[in-house]
Amino acid sequence: MVSLFGVKFKGKHLGVVMKKMIIGLVALGSLASAVSLNAAVAGKGEIVSIDSILLMQRSLAGQELGAKIQKKVESLQKDINKSQKELVDMQEAISKKAKVLSQEALQEKTEELGNKKKNFERELADKEESLRLSVQKDQIALREKQMAVINDVFEKEGWMMLVDRNTPGVLCVSNAIDKTEEILKIVDSKFEKTKKASKVEPTAKTVKSPTQSKQSVKNDDAKKSDTVNASKEGSDLLKVA
Repeated sequence: MVSLFGVKFKGKHLGVVMKKMIIGLVALGSLASAVSLNAAVAGKGEIVSIDSILLMQRSLAGQELGAKIQKKVESLQKDINKSQKELVDMQEAISKKAKVLSQEALQEKTEELGNKKKNFERELADKEESLRLSVQKDQIALREKQMAVINDVFEKEGWMMLVDRNTPGVLCVSNAIDKTEEILKIVDSKFEKTKKASKVEPTAKTVKSPTQSKQSVKNDDAKKSDTVNASKEGSDLLKVA
């Protein structure tokens, strides 16, 4: 069983897919450290560290992404369970009829089952690859947003170097220089502000021009006049009757 963003992935196929995703996260962490090393050449100040994977997992945006991934995985798991049940049912049906079927008919049914299994495996591979690419795209988008915030903090604090604990080659990092919690608060604050801003929709008010207002008044007066005339005509008809 593999876990990512708090989402647990069961099964051999899904486990392999999610391990690849975790490797991708580590690669993204390496890129972040490379950027920090370049910035450190002319920089002054202290050397600090972060845990980029922990930051993504514990951040509000990361948890939201985890819930999104969970739904996609559950949907894929339902498809897998459905297809597997169809294969099992088909296998049982063939086994029950094996004694009454002719050799030719039994061979035909067996071949049909084999083809169905192959199609299922191909479809599963395509769906897993689609899921992997979709999650990877979302991870990169989240990573870029968080890196923008991290770079701003890096510049404001005047740090000399920012090292990612997950970077290959980094063996030990002291907790004394870890800034993950500090940056996590800033990243979450930025995320909440952006989310609140996206929910606020400006209400557009239609302002009538003086000409439109005058025309509207004329139309109202005309309607009132027509109503009065109609009432008078009705009264005259009643008197004549």
